[in-house]
Amino acid sequence: MDDSLVRKLVELNTEFYTRFADPFAASRSTPQSGFARLLEYLPNTPFSVLDVGCGNGRFGRFLHDAGLLRSYVGVDVTPALMAKIVEFEGELFVRDISLPDSLQGLGKFDLVVCLATLQHIPGQSNRLRLVHELATHLEPTGLLVLSNWQFLNSSRQRRKIRPWSLVGIEQAQLEPHDFLLSWERGGNGVRYVAHLDDKTTEEMAKLAELHLVNQFTSDGREGTLNLYTVLAG
Repeated sequence: MDDSLVRKLVELNTEFYTRFADPFAASRSTPQSGFARLLEYLPNTPFSVLDVGCGNGRFGRFLHDAGLLRSYVGVDVTPALMAKIVEFEGELFVRDISLPDSLQGLGKFDLVVCLATLQHIPGQSNRLRLVHELATHLEPTGLLVLSNWQFLNSSRQRRKIRPWSLVGIEQAQLEPHDFLLSWERGGNGVRYVAHLDDKTTEEMAKLAELHLVNQFTSDGREGTLNLYTVLAG
């Protein structure tokens, strides 16, 4: 994908999450059901966490409430969303993770998560680069967890798909499975999302030399709206 288009898509999403920070955070105020399923793979004593694309810190709050959060580092490109993190302590960094070396200097962690975020990185090569980078921040026995929105598997979610002409982009400029999706809470907006299914995610993990521990779907009315992938180095 052309770098100028990557930057345009990143700016589109940054503007979206800044504009809709309040209604978006309100819609993400409780844990996803998939979070509880992740507990079977995680240590039962407090551990260190790097939350990449942390948003309003929903996953951090879940671990804090479960008594599992020893230390927390959150990274996001949208300060307005990170300002919603008020219920637990941690270090927060504003970083554009679509850029190389965006996580430099953050250290090693028992758990690295990138939840509902990889899908917003334009370009398959950029997503693979980020997965590689996430893996470098794992402790030797650490785990990496990805989740990605499976909106194409839901007729309810597919209704949100909008034409790229709304934002002055031609379909031919994009990669397969790149979509523009609508938002209608607190106003009307659109954001860029890539549909990353199980095979695509497994291939990225393989290229990043990560071991697939498990994959499962959870969340939403359908119970299948997010694909969770648990990986080890």
